[in-house]
Amino acid sequence: MKSALSLTLITCLAGSALPASAEEPTPGPIARAITREAAQFAANPGSETPDPDWLRVQKVEAGKEIIVTLRRSNPVKRYFLSANESSLTVLNLTDPTLSQAVTNVLREVALHRPQSILAVRTGGTLVLEKNLRLGPDGLFVANRKIADLQHIVETNPRIDVAEVGTRRNVRGLWGHLGGVGGYFVGAMAGGYGAGLACQAALGRGRCDTGAFLGGMVVGGITGGVYGLRAEDREIDEVIYRARMDTMAPTKTQ
Repeated sequence: MKSALSLTLITCLAGSALPASAEEPTPGPIARAITREAAQFAANPGSETPDPDWLRVQKVEAGKEIIVTLRRSNPVKRYFLSANESSLTVLNLTDPTLSQAVTNVLREVALHRPQSILAVRTGGTLVLEKNLRLGPDGLFVANRKIADLQHIVETNPRIDVAEVGTRRNVRGLWGHLGGVGGYFVGAMAGGYGAGLACQAALGRGRCDTGAFLGGMVVGGITGGVYGLRAEDREIDEVIYRARMDTMAPTKTQ
């Protein structure tokens, strides 16, 4: 309805911008601009402002792990290869026929040479290792086929993509310190804390370096472990969720 009204309005403006005459005079700049906009609108009646969330999908780093949910499907883990306005292409490494070694090689190529994998779809052959190659006819170890190409490189129309998520690092201060930095910070904090606690409980003259050293050991171990855990801390983050009006209609039997 909105598209029809917009096209009608443009048509009416274009008509009113032309002088009423029996002849066909050369249209002015305003009339030409309106006519040009009307032609573009007619050619692309469904065009809209790009979805900023989908633009985030297009900017995902090649080889990054993502969680893809297709319409009426469960979320699955994939590795990003590319995305454009109409589709999403990912690497599927969940096939049980793939060994860990083959999976590692494919992911390494996805990280550093994603275009090499994408080129296979148009007829190229990618030699991954001495006896491992990926071509239009599938993935081969020596001369044994272990998977079809479409099972490894998946392209889904954007209209079928319901949600895309990534894992975002949220290390914070302790994560940036890491294990070593966490140990030293924890040791100093633990030592001073234990020393002050001892003085408060027994008096300043009755505490020696033993409390400080004990606090350093406990604080250092605690800070180091916490820093190591925080260094790899990640959370799931949804970067794209399809609007209901962009989802493909469900087919009825």
